[in-house]
Amino acid sequence: MNKIDDDEHSKFEGSQTILEKCKLTEEEMGEYLEKTKELDKKVDHSRAYRTLSNPTRRELLIFIGDNVRTFQELRNKFELDEDQLNYHLSMLEQLFYLMNTKSGWKATPRGIGFLENTILGE
Repeated sequence: MNKIDDDEHSKFEGSQTILEKCKLTEEEMGEYLEKTKELDKKVDHSRAYRTLSNPTRRELLIFIGDNVRTFQELRNKFELDEDQLNYHLSMLEQLFYLMNTKSGWKATPRGIGFLENTILGE
């Protein structure tokens, strides 16, 4: 299990479910934490709202969920052309909800937290 020891992400530590579902390796988790440690919360909230208002992006995040998905799996499931899929994935990646790793696309603690606390928690 990955240990999260910075203030911004400590909220995930209390939710073992989120960390248990997260498939990031320790190295990937370190990269994620480094990239997200200085987010501007106001700008980030606005970007997240605009990005996640798109149903395709929400469905991508749900489909990836606590799995590792290859690009081809995503193309097959969503029947999008390569450019469209890359665009939607990059939008989610810019918000740090997904990471493109050597083994495939993975949801970050932030992405899983969004699913747990909004979409799946309804």
